[in-house]
Order: sequence, then structure tokens, then C-alpha cells
Amino acid sequence: MRQRIFWIALGLLLVAPAAWGAGQITGTVINDTDGDGVGGVTVVVSESGQVTLTNSKGEFRFDNVAAGSYTLAFSLGDDATSKSDVEVTDDNTTDVQMNVNWDVSFAETITVFSASRRRERIVEAPAAVTIIPEEQIQREVSHGQLPKLLEFTPGVQVTQSGNFDYNLNTRGFNSSLNRRVAVLVDGRDPSVPFLASQEWPVVSQYMNDLSGVELVRGPSSALYGKNAFNGVLNLTTKGARDSQGGNLRLNAGELATRKADLRWATALGNDWYFKINGTYGEGEDFSKDRTVSVGAPEYSQFCTAADQVECLVPEVIPRPVDVGEVTFGNIRVDKHLSNSDFFTIETGFSDYQAQSLLTGIGRFSLPSVERMWTRLNYTSRHWNALAYMNDRTGDAQTSMQSGSATYLDSNNYHIELQTNWDWNEGKVRFVGGGSYREEEIDTANPAGIQTLLFQGVESDSTALYAQLDFDLTDNIKLVLAGRFDDSTLHESIFSPKGSLVWSINPQHTLRFGYNEAFQVGNYSELFLQADAAQPIDLSGFEPICAAGGVSCGFSNPVRVLALGNQNLETEEVSSIEVGYTGILNNKAYVTLDYYRSELSNFITDLLPNVGTALGRLNPDFGGYTPPANLPEPLRSTLLGTMQAVLGPTFFALSNNLDGTPILGAATYTNFGGVDTEGIDFGLNYSINSEWKLNLSYAWFDFETQEQIPGDPLVPNAPETQYSFGLNYVGEKFDASMGYRFTDSFFWSVGTLYRGTVESYDTVDLNANYHFNDSISVGINISNAFDDEAYQLFGGDLVGRRAVGHIAFSW
Repeated sequence: MRQRIFWIALGLLLVAPAAWGAGQITGTVINDTDGDGVGGVTVVVSESGQVTLTNSKGEFRFDNVAAGSYTLAFSLGDDATSKSDVEVTDDNTTDVQMNVNWDVSFAETITVFSASRRRERIVEAPAAVTIIPEEQIQREVSHGQLPKLLEFTPGVQVTQSGNFDYNLNTRGFNSSLNRRVAVLVDGRDPSVPFLASQEWPVVSQYMNDLSGVELVRGPSSALYGKNAFNGVLNLTTKGARDSQGGNLRLNAGELATRKADLRWATALGNDWYFKINGTYGEGEDFSKDRTVSVGAPEYSQFCTAADQVECLVPEVIPRPVDVGEVTFGNIRVDKHLSNSDFFTIETGFSDYQAQSLLTGIGRFSLPSVERMWTRLNYTSRHWNALAYMNDRTGDAQTSMQSGSATYLDSNNYHIELQTNWDWNEGKVRFVGGGSYREEEIDTANPAGIQTLLFQGVESDSTALYAQLDFDLTDNIKLVLAGRFDDSTLHESIFSPKGSLVWSINPQHTLRFGYNEAFQVGNYSELFLQADAAQPIDLSGFEPICAAGGVSCGFSNPVRVLALGNQNLETEEVSSIEVGYTGILNNKAYVTLDYYRSELSNFITDLLPNVGTALGRLNPDFGGYTPPANLPEPLRSTLLGTMQAVLGPTFFALSNNLDGTPILGAATYTNFGGVDTEGIDFGLNYSINSEWKLNLSYAWFDFETQEQIPGDPLVPNAPETQYSFGLNYVGEKFDASMGYRFTDSFFWSVGTLYRGTVESYDTVDLNANYHFNDSISVGINISNAFDDEAYQLFGGDLVGRRAVGHIAFSW
């Protein structure tokens, strides 16, 4: 069924209309002061009312323009001009170059897509948005750690455990495998379905090919659905036509780092373009052994009692000695049509080995994780059709805590159609779409035995979303949005959003917003069946059953399980936000955001299924029931004997889904509510054309309304953090320095990692020198002063990592 849906989607994309019989207008707005394209310019076809914005290169286009003569109006802030007598004929494209002499700031020209799923100026976006432009990405690409691109931006919490083991979050309640920020690569969700978290060693391999990074801070389910709880990270790669030529980058440095990146793109003729990327890298990690044989962990102390905090539980598996490796590649083919539409076919793969990955139930070593994906995308002025598939195979992923090996295979198929329209000369704008997704999870080992589930799991989900924004006055815009999600994993849910954007003038904007979002329990929380301890021999009770001619299943050891809970409700958040965006004296870009949120239905860590004040937590695993055909009085005799012998353990005895006896040791449930508030501040100041200064500050506070004493609700985030950076970009040389300070905070995830993260700071340095257009060298130094610190309790001590590169372009 899934394959059929995917290929039907491919067929629909291939037969999408290549032209509409009308003409097109394309063009570029060039600023004579520097010769660069001007982004964010509003372009209006006066006679038809069609409206668009220029992109970062100053480019624009109009499709389906009837034959005739037109006037184009151009405006940006207080600047405006027009061009008349633009002639359009059927089935032809008219190209227009508009030269202006405007004194505009760097921030005025920035446009974003992610806040509304349509292009708009960043100062008019109905959400807090951070953008990392392509030029900055290319200057920092040597470190190959994508979350670090956002490390010094407002309101972002970047926590590092290992060399490539990261968590990226905003606005609190982080975790070891954070999934509160949805991540998309060209619209494709690359997360690990079982956990809904990101494998950053794979996602980071896109860095050399990124054309832009956008982060929306705050609840975003109204347009993006589940798990856009605290925000959305939208990654966009370069089109094949826009990156023709080749680029080879060779990296080497500390921690035995060796890496090579290759990108090459070319025209194939008849408006077909081809691009290929490839990466091979290897390196060591910061992880250390935590077995008793080493005497003590690298920080803190080994735990000596259950429920002890400020300590690390000993591991039974030593740290792997081999270096980690990653192999990555993808091929992309673009077809550009005569009406400026284009069609993309892309496929890729990755294979990586990780020395250690921190989870809430301990560190894991991943000897081999293979991933493959395919993406099909048709894009026009008003329509975007997307279909993709992901496949992941993870073999013998070993828990360093217990020594058990788990297997995890998954695949999903996703189709989505989106449209956008505007009317009344762009004063009314609409975005809408729908999607369908199917997913499959399997954790069987080579012998066919499930290692994390009772049996394989399949699910499907559908969604419809829309946003309407319209200008109430020349200065006030109202934005209303909502999304309906339905899935076999959760009950139907509606996520609303409302914003009021007041442009005091073209350079100063106030924003008032309300958002709701939700997070679904992942497959582990819903369906987990993992061994929590060694099986127990209860074969002594089987003779009672045998006397009645019945087998009760006690002949085999009874498994002690940690269980998922299929009755979990979705976690929910509702948030109000006030934001200011300003451009001061055409040199400073300032953002200031205040938010206040209510969070509820938290999914707990694993808790005892029985024996707490909450009673039995998982209704699917009640008290043990003997087989129905076991006659009385043997039935009563069995239960009475077991209770007398087992004592309190008897109450954890239950039946699995097939009726066999198990000990339901632990499970998940919903419990807890928290009110949060915070402030994010950011300043980008252009000292002159070469020097820029960046500042950021974040304050976060919370008040717990309801929680379980044994599972404290803490945000796993500091109350305050701040950063500043200084950047120089010259004709041949560029350099930057970034400083980040994070206040002390308490970290609590699962039952293993509960302790204080001491305050820490870090300094990063980066420099590049371009000999010419073809050859450049550079260096990136993370944690330049080698101030070792752990950024989450249970994570590795993170030290310095210096990596140099030489790059060749042709």
C-alpha cells in the first residue's frame, strides 16, 4: 500500500502542467550602490494585482500573466519606484532588470519562509524567526556540526554530549533525545521514527550544501503538526542550477578528525540539471569508559544506591575504541520548465558508526546505522507537491548500561500538497495544504525476536492546515491559522494560531500572538517492551496449572519488562507572545520577545507500574489473570500461592498481549503541568561594511503546577544564558569570535541522569582566507581555551576541537 501511494504521487508530479498557455515576467532588482540584488522588495503588477517578494538575490517572477502591457511597482520600506511598458506575450517570458539607488539596511532585505510557509519579510513575520544565511554557513562549514550554527543566536539551547551528539531546543524542557523542535530538510522529515529525535551525525552532512537555515521559535503545530512543540528548524539545500561547478573540501584536526566533502553540479541540456554530493569522515569522540574497572567516572561519582542523584550509574560495556565513521551521499536532478516551475528528483544514503549516544536509559553504541531516502518535489508559483520516503536500518545497537543489543528498522512514506494565493494587491494572503503519512517500525533481531516491541507497529496520519492573513489597515496585519491532525497514534486534535502584526513604520514592528501545539508519545513511549532486569524463574507454579490440564506459561523464565502505554494523551502547550523587531539607523537589527506558556499532560519518565500513590499506571497491563480454562479451585489456589510466595512482587505480575505472564516493572503515564515564561533578546549591529557585532540574551523561568514526587518536572535549561560575537568579512579574509555563557541548572532525564550542570562558558574561533576564487583555507576552533565541561548531566566532558580545511572550487 505504501509503495503504491508513493508511486501514484510520482505519477501525479510527472504529469503536472508544464505551462499554462499565458506568459511570465521574471526579473531582478539591483542596487547600484553595491551591485548586489535586493531581497525583500515587494513587486506588484499594477493592472492584475499580482504580488510577490524578491528573494535574497533580488530575483522575482510572475506566472500566468495574460498577454498585454503592464506596469511593475517596486517598494521596500520608504523607498518605491516603478517600471512601465513591460510587454508580455503568450507562452513567452519577459525578463526585467530594475536598477535602484536605495539606502537600505541589511535586515530590511531579509525574507523568511518558515513562519507562514510562504515568503515574507522577516520584520513582518508573525513569529520569532532566526535565519542563518548561506554566506555564514559556508564560513563555518569546517566544524561539520549543524546545531553549532545556532549556538550564539537568541533563545536557542544547544547542548552537546559527544562530538556529534547534540540536542537543539528552545524555551525549556529539553531532554537527552529532544524532539520538541521539528526539523525539515527541503520539507522532508529526517527524524528517527521510533524516538522522533534527530540523528545529527547524518543531518549535519548537509552543511556544505545548505542555502539557508531558518529557526521558528515557539509553538508551531498550527502549520507543522506534531512535535513542533517549541519550534521548527527548516533547512534548505541548493538547487542544481544554482550551484553549478565543483567544490572539494578536505578537513583534518584534533580527535583524529579526517573528512572529505565533494559537491558537483552541471547542466544536462534542455533545462535539466544534475547535482551530486558525497562525504566520508572519521574521528574520535569525547566519551570515556564508565565501567567499575576504571575506578571512577570522568566527573561526579558512581552511584551506590537506587534513586541517588548527583552520580553516574556504572556501565558494563567499555567505551568502543574504534573511531566513528560516516559515509553520506545524494544525487539530485532538477527540471526547470518554461514557466519557471521546476521538478526535483533526489535520492540519498548514509552509513554511520557512533561511539556513544546518550539516551534517558543510558549510553548506546551504534556500530552501524544505514539510512536511505528519496524525495520528489514539484514547485510552482502557487503549488508545491511533495512526496518522500525514508528507510532506516540499525543493527546491534548496544546499551552500554545493560549490555543488551537492540535492533531498529523503520520506514515511512509521506505525500503533501500545498497552495498559496493572494488577492487585492497582496493585502489578503492564503496558505493551505494537506498531507498523508504511513510508517512502519520493526525491532526484530536476526532470529526474528523483537528486542524493543511486542510486535512490529504500523501507523498512518492525515493533516489539513491553512493560514489566512490580511491587512486590516496599511499598518496592521491579522494572521489566523489552524491545523487538524488525525492519526492511529493519537486522537484527532486541532491546533490554532492567531497573530496581530503592527508595523509602526517600515522599520519597527510589534507582534502579538497566541499559539497552541502538541507532542505525541513516540513509539517507545507507546509500545515499548524492553527487558528491565533479568528474567525470573517462576516454574514452581506451573504444576498447579498442569493439575488442571492447562499451561500457564511459567515453564519459561518470566520477563521483567519496561512497557509502553498506548493510552498516553498528547502533551500540549498554549502560549502567548509579544515581540518587537526594529531596524535602528539602518545599522542595528533588534529583536525582543516575551512569551508565557502553559504546558500540560507531560509524559513521565519510566515509573513503577504499581506501588505508587497513583495506583496502576498502565490499564493495558493489570493484575495477573490465569488462563480462562483453569478450573476452580485451582485458579484460586494458584493466585493465593503466588501472592504468599512473591509478596509485593505479586502485584507487578501481569499478562502480556498474548496472555503470557510477565512482570510489568515500569511504564509511562501523563502527569504534570507547568507555567513558563521567558525573554529572548538579539542584536545584530553592522559597524561598517566589514565588521559586525552580535549579542543575544535569554531568560527563562517556570512554575510547576502539578507533578509526581518521584519524577520531578524540571526544564533541563538554564535560567539565563548570553552570548556575543564579533565578525569580520573582507575581500579575501574573514574571521569571527563567539563567546557563550550558560548558567548552572539541574538536569533530570529518566532514572539514571539526575544532577547539576555547573555553569560553563565557551569561546569559538573561525577564520578563512581565499587565495582566489578557486582555493581557500581555514580553521575552526570550538572551545578554544579547552575549558572541559559537561553540558548535560550524563553527557561527555566536552573539550577543544580544532579543525582546519583546504577547499577547491571550479
